[in-house]
Amino acid sequence: MKTKWFIFLFCLCSFMGLALAQQRTSETDPRFKRFLAQYPKADKNKDGILTAAEWRAYQAETIGPNSTQPNRTGARIQKTLIHKPDKAEFAKFIEMGKNSAQRGPLSFEKGNGLRIVMTGHSWVAPGRNKLIEIAGAAGYTGHRQRVHGGGGSTGAANAIWLKEFGKWNEDTPPAPILLPAIATGEWDVMTWGCYYDDLPEYYTQWIDFCLENNPEMRFYIQDGWPRHLPSYKEKQPDEVMASLEADHKYLQKTIDELLYTRLKEKYPGKVHMIPAGEAVMKMIRLYHEGKLPEFDCIDENRGRAGKRGIYRDGGHLSRTSGIEQLAGYMYFGMLYRRSPETIVDYVPEGIPERVDKIMRRVAWEAIVESPYAGIDDENQDGLAD
Repeated sequence: MKTKWFIFLFCLCSFMGLALAQQRTSETDPRFKRFLAQYPKADKNKDGILTAAEWRAYQAETIGPNSTQPNRTGARIQKTLIHKPDKAEFAKFIEMGKNSAQRGPLSFEKGNGLRIVMTGHSWVAPGRNKLIEIAGAAGYTGHRQRVHGGGGSTGAANAIWLKEFGKWNEDTPPAPILLPAIATGEWDVMTWGCYYDDLPEYYTQWIDFCLENNPEMRFYIQDGWPRHLPSYKEKQPDEVMASLEADHKYLQKTIDELLYTRLKEKYPGKVHMIPAGEAVMKMIRLYHEGKLPEFDCIDENRGRAGKRGIYRDGGHLSRTSGIEQLAGYMYFGMLYRRSPETIVDYVPEGIPERVDKIMRRVAWEAIVESPYAGIDDENQDGLAD
């Protein structure tokens, strides 16, 4: 009797849970409220309320059946708190940053290179790190970088903003690393790496503060690339490519298009996307077509599937194949508005010359072909028009 009663209660709870899940809307679930703000087109009937059914339909329409991108949990969900400090709080943390241990000078005199403040997570690190050497090789001896980064969601644009003011969590003290630097008015560029469920507001808080102190600043957001999932080992190469292309399309639509369109309206000509995802996909396509014999896989799976791939672990770029250099070329091309193919007498260590030439070409192609990069090269001289 007890067993039957337990089964009845289990079934009842399961049914109620399913029913509640079906009733989730932007008015009852904070996540759906966030989804509605980020993806207004998902509200099919335009009643201002996003339902679970509308969200599923929107995912199917924009992502396709092969995509796994929406299934995001755990560390991939970022903190959504918006912190709006007043002038007194700004002044407090700017002063705190001046008096604390610093990561290099707060400002630099203008030279022949760019002075860049940067945030970002581990997917941004390759481009950020490689850019220093590449800019130097191109003759920009005045190139400067100041960084406040993190890992995963802690490196997202909003997370770094919260950490600067000590609002990330109760156990983390304030870390005003970029605020006091930006306040000097001696910086040219700011960059971020996009993250899951990003909203334009996560960037406007930075941009408004930057422009108040540095009116000529430009801003760049690095996009992402699709993950190579463990389940792909059971698929045929063409099926894997179809899944990667579907996820890439999703990322472009819900990150590049969303952020670029919204921010372009508010800051015309100021904000651009670094289309790293398209550059990575171009390399994957070349491998799939048999045009990259120097590579032995798409994903090394930490050395278990290959030694020279595009990815080292299904997400991060490989360190052994030299593909991280591609990200550096993307940053160089976007920020300096010239093709990495124009850099002479530069041979990056450990990268075959043929692969290096391909990555330089691919980087510039991805940039000039992107509707979100803001760079054209109609005369094909390797310099932005």
